[in-house]
Amino acid sequence: MAIPVFKVLKAYHGDCILIKHVKENCEVNILIDGGTASTFDYSLKKELVNTKSIDLIILTHIDSDHIGGLIRFFKNSIIEKIEVKQIWVNFPDIIEVSGGEKISFNQAKTLEKLIKVKMPKTEILNYIHSGKDKINIEGFDINVVSPTKEILDDLYKNWPKIEKIEKAKDISETNVSKNNNTINRKALVELNKIPFNPDKSVQNDLINASSISIILDCPDLKLLLLADSRPEVIEEYLVKNYSEEKLKVDYVKVSHHGSKNNTSQKMLDYIDCDNYIISTNGGTAKHKHPSRETIARIVYNEKRNFNNKRYIYFNYPIEEIKKKSGVFINENDVKDGNWEYLNKNEF
Repeated sequence: MAIPVFKVLKAYHGDCILIKHVKENCEVNILIDGGTASTFDYSLKKELVNTKSIDLIILTHIDSDHIGGLIRFFKNSIIEKIEVKQIWVNFPDIIEVSGGEKISFNQAKTLEKLIKVKMPKTEILNYIHSGKDKINIEGFDINVVSPTKEILDDLYKNWPKIEKIEKAKDISETNVSKNNNTINRKALVELNKIPFNPDKSVQNDLINASSISIILDCPDLKLLLLADSRPEVIEEYLVKNYSEEKLKVDYVKVSHHGSKNNTSQKMLDYIDCDNYIISTNGGTAKHKHPSRETIARIVYNEKRNFNNKRYIYFNYPIEEIKKKSGVFINENDVKDGNWEYLNKNEF
């Protein structure tokens, strides 16, 4: 039996993940997020040219670097040749993205309307949370790790305030990037000793906290895909389900493009994995990723097995990321810690 192909597409500063598995002369396809609007034009479209059906599309949350490419996909004529069997979203109204990179709350058309017009037979599930039994999609077992039911209910209750939350997030993350130069002078082993201290509480970061993150158990491949989830929420799930034996996976897609606010030492304590993937081209002028602190926590987690080499993969060349994010990593960093960083898109 062939092992599934797991692709982390070039999605600029966003996420777009495609899992393909050919079995018994049929192909199973799962698409998670669509990246920015340009992601469809330059990455996703060519991956879908010969695709006849997609078994599941997961929109993890509404940030423009995740939803933009899906809207472009649903507006393109290619959608007419593809059967989409099921879509997961967690929003009462799915907001369409404007021409820029921010979410527009005033657009008349919504992604939901596009789906209903172009794919009226597609099943849409919009109340996905942890605590339920695993779901099987064509031989792929899916366990939902986040959000919790409580966080999802809070999101729905606070939906009219989402625009204000987004503006507050812009201000917060802009201020974070100002400290990059100081952080970059610290050794990774020292950075890992600094306690996790996120800039915002989970309650003040409901959009990211409501991200649909999953454990995807494919034939011969097991993935932990964290979207832009909050580590406090992931910790809660892992403590409940993996306190006696760590969650063992082949790859972890690191949350929120490697932001220091979305990966904690405690969360990593409960994961048995030596392969971590960060999806980013370095970020935008306001939001630069990845954070050096995240690299430090992955490499120097106290409960990892240092006899096993640890790998951190980036879906863009390192030098290209540095042009946007600054020097977040250097050759001296790999002299200790038994680890390596690589540019790779397909696994």
